[in-house]
Amino acid sequence: MNLLKSIKLAFWDTCFVWKNEFKQVFKDWGVLLFFFALPFAYPILYASIYNPEVVREVPMVVVDNARTPLSREFSQKMDASPNARIVSYCADLEEAKRFLYEKKAYGILFIPSDFSRNLYRGEQSVVTFYSDMSILLNYKGFLTALVDVSMKMNTKLQTSALPGATNEQLAMATQPIPYESVTLYNPESGFGTFLIPAILMLILQQSLLLGIGMLAGGIYEHRQLRYYYSENRPMANNITHLVMGKALCYFCLYIVPTVFLMHVVPYIFRYPQLGSQWHIYSFAIPYVLACIFFSMTLSVFVRERETTFLLFVFSSLVFLFISGITWPTYAMPPVWRYIGYLIPSTFGVEGFVKMSTGGSEIYEVKDAYLALWIQTGAYFVLTCLIYRYQLYRDKQRGFSGEMQ
Repeated sequence: MNLLKSIKLAFWDTCFVWKNEFKQVFKDWGVLLFFFALPFAYPILYASIYNPEVVREVPMVVVDNARTPLSREFSQKMDASPNARIVSYCADLEEAKRFLYEKKAYGILFIPSDFSRNLYRGEQSVVTFYSDMSILLNYKGFLTALVDVSMKMNTKLQTSALPGATNEQLAMATQPIPYESVTLYNPESGFGTFLIPAILMLILQQSLLLGIGMLAGGIYEHRQLRYYYSENRPMANNITHLVMGKALCYFCLYIVPTVFLMHVVPYIFRYPQLGSQWHIYSFAIPYVLACIFFSMTLSVFVRERETTFLLFVFSSLVFLFISGITWPTYAMPPVWRYIGYLIPSTFGVEGFVKMSTGGSEIYEVKDAYLALWIQTGAYFVLTCLIYRYQLYRDKQRGFSGEMQ
């Protein structure tokens, strides 16, 4: 009987905190912006910027010192490529450099005067390409175009050097080992497909971190922890109920944003969605909970509402880098790998990308899934300890733990 009564009291205590937290959230416009505007607006903004995903028709200039049919053919094939566009033919390198300095072009194709002569002699001929490396996507487009054009011209020259050969002999001479390139999980080799799924997981975490941090700052400023409890339930006995009630409120609020981030945004921008959505949502449960308790733990450092911006906004880039999406985890210094293990987004990005983009089942990301549950439990305990400390501190300063 006592057990049932305790369970009933715990349930109503948790519901009381849950209801109070809803009130706190919906009367705070700053928190509403972080909880709803950020996860709904930022993904559309980022995905729109990176759409279309590939860079086409990157401007370049040509310095053709050979001025022969072969050199003109090489230039024309580069211009016909979808990745490059010739905007001018320059007399020398100095003139071509001015196009790069003025950002009218991002690459220079230099064809030497002996280009055709060497080829007709059966010798190798070198073509030099200078690329502005300030934007790596431009370099990628140029490199793809150069490789394709060079291989096609190589095949043509090899074929012309074998008069009277059969088709089989030509195929053996030009391509003894046939190959086919298949780009897995990112068929267009697009930057958005590569990066946006990771950013979606980071947005979810950062919106919780900023919103909960702002709420915590307001609570600290006005000493409002006592308002989360009913008159006949002293705070000291209900720390667990407080943490669970607040976490339940945030979890309910984030059901719709989570579905929007994990399903709607990829659907709108046609990113690969190879995994089962139900497996992805099952994975989202520990991820959202880990982010909630992680945010509540870090909220101990927030003393004013504005402090949230100083402490947490800059962390977005750090969390993105150590997630392993922009730089492989195994190539990081050990200290950054260990820091990454403490951040929910590290495992959230790993699991979501593998499931949504790579088509993995949930058992194939069991390590990340288990790590998120461990983080959920660890940060739940830390949050309880932090809230107990805050209660003790307020009592030392003379604030009551009951409703007034």
